[in-house]
Amino acid sequence: MRKDKSQHYNFGHEALPILFHKQTKSFFEYLDKDGVKFLKFWWDHVGERLDDSLLVPFKGVSFEIRDIPEKKSKIILIHFPQPTDFDEFYWVALVKKPDIRSPFLFVKFPTTRMFALSHVPLSKSETGTLIHEITPRARYLPVAPGTPVTKEAFYNACYKLVWKK
Repeated sequence: MRKDKSQHYNFGHEALPILFHKQTKSFFEYLDKDGVKFLKFWWDHVGERLDDSLLVPFKGVSFEIRDIPEKKSKIILIHFPQPTDFDEFYWVALVKKPDIRSPFLFVKFPTTRMFALSHVPLSKSETGTLIHEITPRARYLPVAPGTPVTKEAFYNACYKLVWKK
């Protein structure tokens, strides 16, 4: 955890990727059961380790789960509080594709992807946003130009990243 970054930053860059990539089934179960309370629990847990000056209100956080029946997949869209610093998020898309196993080895291939619509300087993007992917090892990689800060624009861009290569 970065002690020099906000609660918003640490939740999005560290807590959420671990929860989603490493415990995907449990993540869906708790989100279905407890909804925003589940996200707030982890938001507060991250905040317990930070200086009070780095805490951010949980105001405006929401989520939506979209089934993609033709792909046998789900996408969770999470709306974050308004970013106040660069590399904080507006939206996150958590993508769960069907499990894939090797026919010859007892290996399970990765089936989760996490994308974030990040707040960046206007010198990096005309929209002030970029789409980054956060890998299971919590690497933060730019993958696409930013979109307007709307749920549908971000969702459509993430869908194309996953299924229209």
